[in-house]
Amino acid sequence: MVENTDKYELILSSSRKLIEEIGFSALTMDKVAQKAGIAKGTVYIYFKDKNELLEKVLEQGFARMFERVKAKVNSQKGCKEKLRILIYGNLTHINENRYFFKTIFLDEVNIVFLRKKSQEFFNSRRKIYVDFIGEIIKSGIESDEFRQDLNPVKAGYMLVSLIKINAIYNFLNNKFELTEEMIKSDAEEIFNLLIYGINKR
Repeated sequence: MVENTDKYELILSSSRKLIEEIGFSALTMDKVAQKAGIAKGTVYIYFKDKNELLEKVLEQGFARMFERVKAKVNSQKGCKEKLRILIYGNLTHINENRYFFKTIFLDEVNIVFLRKKSQEFFNSRRKIYVDFIGEIIKSGIESDEFRQDLNPVKAGYMLVSLIKINAIYNFLNNKFELTEEMIKSDAEEIFNLLIYGINKR
């Protein structure tokens, strides 16, 4: 017999696979139940609707990515190197989960217009990551690695946007199977754009 925690994880993993395959907007509780091989009523025991289900799928994915990136970043010395490793780690995570992120990024309009609670959840996850980046930038300002007139949080949002737009660019141009060298190249390009802008050096 499948334990409750196993059913919970089964529903989440099945939902994640469905989101990769058909997108969030086409997801239904019926399809989740079919994918998981369980009764529809069982899905409702754990999640009251697909909005709550998406929240948990995103929460789980974010937690895994954040812990992984944070551990690598915290092992580095120097704020520039921390940002470089953060960008690379984030891009690596996106590449490893590319079909999920492709659907989420390209179907985001159907996420941001969900119920207010879902919007708040979506934004709160982003803010946690931005605040983490902001602390790195703030430390860089204090150590005189970065300009004194920077707004750390605003710069954090800009970096998150650069990472996301890079992924969307790759998805729209059918670049799915990225090699290690391609990921490193993208990471360095984002890093240089953030640190040096587009001025000729």
